[in-house]
Amino acid sequence: MKPNSDRLFSLDLLRGLDMFLLTVVSGFMKALNQTTPLPDCVMGQLKHNWGGFTLWDIIMPLFIFMCGAAVPFALGRRLDENGRPTLAYWRHVLSRVAILWILGMMAQGRLLTLDLSKISPFNNTLQSIASGYLIAAVVFALPWRKLQIAAPIVLAVLYAALMHFLGDYTKDGNFAQAVENWVVPHIMPAGNRALELADKGYTWWLTILMFGAMTLCGMEATRILTAKWDKKRRFAVLAALGAVLLAVGWAFVPWIPCIKHLYTFTFTAQAMGWCCLALALLYYLTDILMLRRGLWLFTLFGQTALLAYVSQSVFRGVFTSFANQLTQGVPHAFGESARPLLSWLAATALLVAILCTWRAAKRAWKQERQPVTPQT
Repeated sequence: MKPNSDRLFSLDLLRGLDMFLLTVVSGFMKALNQTTPLPDCVMGQLKHNWGGFTLWDIIMPLFIFMCGAAVPFALGRRLDENGRPTLAYWRHVLSRVAILWILGMMAQGRLLTLDLSKISPFNNTLQSIASGYLIAAVVFALPWRKLQIAAPIVLAVLYAALMHFLGDYTKDGNFAQAVENWVVPHIMPAGNRALELADKGYTWWLTILMFGAMTLCGMEATRILTAKWDKKRRFAVLAALGAVLLAVGWAFVPWIPCIKHLYTFTFTAQAMGWCCLALALLYYLTDILMLRRGLWLFTLFGQTALLAYVSQSVFRGVFTSFANQLTQGVPHAFGESARPLLSWLAATALLVAILCTWRAAKRAWKQERQPVTPQT
């Protein structure tokens, strides 16, 4: 089923808010904390704890959710007139998966070291998005709507069952970590230290099941917001879905702990609940009430989210060097305490300039590709 072709303003805005939080707000809070120490309860929201749910925990799930939300628009137009995938459909999907996978290895997989003893095949958000996107593309191509709706539930329940009955929820005793310990040595050459160098507690290969479930949840959210209902009913249905997911996530905590590193069933349900509620709220404000003034900066980050992420993860040193060079006289003029915030401001200004330039170039390129209508 192809979605309504009208672009949803709320999709770009929510994606932009997510990237803005990751690339701008986090840097501001850390710089502010250097200048004026903030309470632990505030800075604690910028950490991933083993158990519980912080503000920082929503960034990656929301990024994956928003990738799924874009699937009906990105892939719907690549289906043929009978709703079946074409060669162009699969070429687009596989090329996107390959690009995201390579960028993920560059960002956190130490690919640019060219050292096979250090390179990790899978340990990044972009690769999680790639795996979820591939699953969503397969499900989106299925002709059975009921199976599409059931797919995220099946994936989430399967992952939850494997985790609950084949291990515990400790860093070393969970089943996802056991799969990690088995897969990596089998696909990497002898002497590879990817497991040793990995962030302790994070799992990826078995967790693909949850990455797929989250991507499909985002896809279904867009299906709801482009359904043939009036806009207020779409808002109500998506908000209700978010509330149900939150309730499920909270209800099962006594049996399944909420752990972001493992994307446990309770954590994922809560994360998807918040994602649905956030999208529903923004849809109501910007696509129903049409309150869009003054949001250009967030939509900029939403429309250039991948570039913003790669800039900060792969080329962070470039921004740091630029900021240090530009603010080297700040301690002399304003005191050392002013430098962290002004360095953050300089790095942010450079990032915004790059994103604006990229978006303008992309728009110009699209206009050049549009066929010229001959004048009569």
